Order: sequence, then C-alpha cells, then structure tokens
Amino acid sequence: MKKISVIGLGNRGSEYMGFLKSFHSKKVSIFAVCDISKQALKDIAPKFGIPEERCYNDTESFFRQGVISDALIIATQDASHYEITKKALETGYKYILLEKPVSGVKEEYTELRDLAEEKGALLIICHVLRYSNYYKKIKEIISSGKIGDIVFVNHTENVGYFHFAHSFVRGNWHSELASTPSILAKCCHDIDLISWFVESPCVAVSSVGSLRYFNSANAPEGATPTCMGGCKAKENCPYDAERLYITDPFYKAKFIKYMKRTLTGKMSNSRADIVNAIKYGDYGKCVFLNDNDVCDHQLVTMQFENGAVAVLNMNGFSDKMFRECHIVGTKGELIGYGTGLEMRIFGGKSHKVFTGSPAISGHVEGDIRTVAGFVKIICGELTDLTDITTIDATVESHNIALAADISRKNGGQPVKLK
Repeated sequence: MKKISVIGLGNRGSEYMGFLKSFHSKKVSIFAVCDISKQALKDIAPKFGIPEERCYNDTESFFRQGVISDALIIATQDASHYEITKKALETGYKYILLEKPVSGVKEEYTELRDLAEEKGALLIICHVLRYSNYYKKIKEIISSGKIGDIVFVNHTENVGYFHFAHSFVRGNWHSELASTPSILAKCCHDIDLISWFVESPCVAVSSVGSLRYFNSANAPEGATPTCMGGCKAKENCPYDAERLYITDPFYKAKFIKYMKRTLTGKMSNSRADIVNAIKYGDYGKCVFLNDNDVCDHQLVTMQFENGAVAVLNMNGFSDKMFRECHIVGTKGELIGYGTGLEMRIFGGKSHKVFTGSPAISGHVEGDIRTVAGFVKIICGELTDLTDITTIDATVESHNIALAADISRKNGGQPVKLK
C-alpha cells in the first residue's frame, strides 16, 4: 500500500483525494494533508480518516517531517507552486503531481525542471486534457498518418461567460500579479495540446487581446460595487451574482451555483451563509467595478519549426463552456466540436469518429485519468512515460504562453523562441 500526502485542500485537491479513495483505495492511502485553512483541515481530514497529528497548517511544519509518504500532490494556488514544489524536491520527494500552471516566471519553472532532473524525481504537471479519451483519439489519428502532416491547427477555448466572471473577474485568477496572465492560467491546457499534436518546437509567437469588457467603462447605469448593494441594473445583467449563485432554478443554473465552498470556505453551508458571502465577499462584486486586470479575450498565433502554424482563441464570452478544434493535414482534416469528432479524408470518405469519451468528459474525465496514471506510476505499473505530462513538456507550453503575453503587451509584435 503506497502512501500519498496532499498539500492544498481546495476544490482540486479535495477532488483528487476523492478519486483516490473511490477508485484506488486498494493500492494507495492518503497519509497526510496540509492547508493554510484550519477550516479546510477540519472539514476534509475526517472524511479520509486522517488523524490530527498528520494535519499540517503550513508547509514549513509539513516539510520539517522529511519524506513521510511515497508521493505528493500539490494543489495550492498558482503563486505558491514554485516555492512549495522546490521545497518538496529538496526534501527528497520522488513522485510529485503538481497542479498547473507551474509558474508565471520562466526562471522558476525551468529551475524546477532542472532540480527534478538533478534529484531524480518525477515531476508530473496536471495537463489533464491529454489523458482524456477524446484528445488521446485525436493524437492517435494524427500519429497514424491518416490526415498526413499537420499544416494548420485552429483551436478555440470557449470559457463561458459565467465561468470567466467567476474565476477571472471575481475569483482567484482575476489578478495577473496574484496568479498569472489568463492565457497561461486558463489556456496552458490548450497550448499543451497544440504542442503535443504538432510535435515540433515552437519558433515564434504573436498575440493580440485585451481586457475589453469587464471594466468600469462598460458598467451599466445604476451599477453598484456589489450586486446585492442596491444595484439598479441587476435585473437585466447576466452577471448578477445573486441570480448566478442563489436564485437560478436547477434547469437554468450554471455549475458555479453549486460551488458553495468556494464562496464561503466551508463544506456545509446554509442559505444565510451563501447570502452573506455574496453580500460581502469577492463573488458578489460587480464585474464592471472590480480590480481585475487579466485579458477577457486573446488570440495567439504559433509558428513551428516543421512549418505548421496554429491559432489559439481564448474567448470569455460564450454561452457554454466547450472547445473547438480544426486540425488540417496534407491528406485530410479533423473537426472537433465539444466531444464530437469528424475525420474527412481528401478524395475519400468523411465519417464521425468514436472517441470512447464517457458522459463525464473533458476536464473531469482527464482529472480522473490523470490521478489513475499517477497511481500506476508510483505503484510501478506504468513504465512507459512517453505521453505523461512531465515538467519537460510544461516548459514548452509555458514558454509559448508567456511569449504570447509579451507579444500582446507590445501590440502583437512577434516573439522568437528559437
């Protein structure tokens, strides 16, 4: 029985703990947990039978114990990833699963790559979409040569208007300084996929985009700093926090309505807790009168060494959350929409491709399969790491994302990577 410790008991950390308990309890156990929130420790640890003496309220006390488990999951906020991962490697952990992005500073994530190599550690980054059946099928078709050599990739990440407001206007990723640019925080998944598909170094990046809409210039007449602070525009505002988090009926509700722990920090919440959080907390702030500064739309063009070109569109204004992907080869093309996939062979037949994607597809499926792969690795059951997203793969995608942000800030001027 292998032991895993978890640092960071937010949505992702606790979700991964749930997967370990539900699907892998015969192979691994959760040995210790660490979080800066005493409330999180109080709520989460008992559910997994973790005694108080193995609950740590800060990473200093956790790492002071030395290596206490076979593997480590780090699922803290972005800005803390570098320091915590560096300490984990220096302490001697050999198997680490780290939430993305690794860092918004090139020197930091390259240092972690070099340190992992020096220490003989396997540092795996949660680029979870690679592990889903849908994207694995796309990669399989590309590798088979059926559509020839890739010429062009057109990929769109439709974030969803409500999701963008929740995470990138009101939430933890609203500030570039406190987290990372939105193109890295939200789309390092997508850049990783594009790099994986093309299989060639990126040589140049150009990008345009801005914080177009979520600013004071677009505040409607009668808007107030908070949605429940007497706002006269809330009735016709799709971003009204009271409706999104409290009053929307089941058939209209977005997934963010059920993220009550995100709003209050507690697992169990009354209606009064939620109302209080919306009245006085970050998630009840007006999306136009906030201190957010990250882009709400951005277009990135990538040129690769083998001649392929890719375009990534981050769109914060879609009605639903979904990805679109059009991959053009010399012999055919793949057209993906959501989790549907069609292959068209030039001069041949077109047909829909069965991807084997379950009802829970995309990110959640990828999360489940990422955790499963991590368990297999630490148990010695998976030795072929060809498509495992180690820190080596991350460096490429993070370099592209940061180059895109530099280009955007310089009016779209190309940034050379090679």
